[in-house]
Amino acid sequence: MKAANDRSRSEDRAARLVNRLLEKAGNRASVHEPARLLFEAEPMLHPHVQDAYEQAAHTLKKARIPFRETGGIALNLHGAGRPTKDIDLIVRRSDWLRALRALGRIASDRQGIRFGLPGEPETGLAVIGPHGIPIELWPEGTTHEEIARIRGMQKARRHPAGKLAFTLRGNATAAFINDKLASYLSAKDRLRDAADVQSLIKRLSLRLDFADRLAPEVRPAYRRLWIQGSEARQTRS
Repeated sequence: MKAANDRSRSEDRAARLVNRLLEKAGNRASVHEPARLLFEAEPMLHPHVQDAYEQAAHTLKKARIPFRETGGIALNLHGAGRPTKDIDLIVRRSDWLRALRALGRIASDRQGIRFGLPGEPETGLAVIGPHGIPIELWPEGTTHEEIARIRGMQKARRHPAGKLAFTLRGNATAAFINDKLASYLSAKDRLRDAADVQSLIKRLSLRLDFADRLAPEVRPAYRRLWIQGSEARQTRS
């Protein structure tokens, strides 16, 4: 009974998180019931990851540090979930060190994770948060070609979208899709990001002309993925 109650509370919290992010993105429709069905059918956000995210978000808000979710945590908050084992957040470069110090208060390990990003502090850009969940803090302005190089030159590929950078400006959903497509286009092993965009298109019922709200460098890729997804749905029906 306790396990069932814990799971129900976890699903309710997940639904509230999805609603909050969609409200920030300008989507007023409540997703409580669809989110419950999604998380009941196939839980994507592990309770430990969810709790670590909530603690990190509370800590940064308390410190008055603006941030934006990206990566797998943002995908789950948009209701288009897949399993994720870490938390990716974007902060202003001027807040980077202050944010790392603030999250250090909820760290479960004093040793952070260093990625090798230019200007990265000695302690690294990732904090080992509650439950051992890594919380990666990416400074605004980090480009996707920089990230691809960090992951290994053999994985990087030249593409104009690689110049796109993490930002706290503009619509959160558009910025997130820009990041997903830029990651896919600037690395050879990020097909998963293209699949994530197709999931977002379906989950948020995005139209083909949503491409007009995206960066010019990624618009052709968005249109291609939208058409592929539309054709696949027509074939199944």
